[in-house]
Amino acid sequence: MTLAEELESYLPAGATLRFGQLQLSRTPEGSFVACHADDRTMLPKLEEIDSISGLRDLAKCDGSGEFRPLKTAPTLKSGWKTQSSSAKDFLRRLDAIYPGVFATWVAYDRNEHGPTSLRRTLDRQTGMYRFAGTITDQMANRIMRELCSPGCLRKIAWPLNDQCIVSKIKREPMSIPVICTEACTFAISRARELAKEAYDRENAPGN
Repeated sequence: MTLAEELESYLPAGATLRFGQLQLSRTPEGSFVACHADDRTMLPKLEEIDSISGLRDLAKCDGSGEFRPLKTAPTLKSGWKTQSSSAKDFLRRLDAIYPGVFATWVAYDRNEHGPTSLRRTLDRQTGMYRFAGTITDQMANRIMRELCSPGCLRKIAWPLNDQCIVSKIKREPMSIPVICTEACTFAISRARELAKEAYDRENAPGN
């Protein structure tokens, strides 16, 4: 089954789903519609964006015009809608807002794509990031608590190390999960910062 066919099965005619900050729906006639979830009761009044490039531009900045370096940050601009009669085209529109997120979920749900542990991700870093793997588990939990949880819509699917057992994320009714199967560059950068802070403390004059 192709990704477009998967999307059609998730969203039959008349259905509605939550996908990150998006509300996805399908009309009784079969057309696909997406808007910000906060605007779900105002569809007729919303500005229509009818191009992939327009949706990419939308996802670049938040409502105040600030750049969004992380596309799954909970800061997506509202006040718009997009629609298509084609599942393949609609999937491209979703990818313009959340690149590869639907495909990641489908592969994970099919057991075709497993998560990579944080330790494995950090241990393969080189150059200025090679010390990121020296963080403690407490520091790793701090990254998840202070950076990942408030700053990203993705649910963490990866374990701290290859020995940890984590429960497989399950899809809730009327939703498509937005998941993280490997720590991103923002988490790796934060790990490097914490590792450097710890090194500087341990090697400060007088220690």
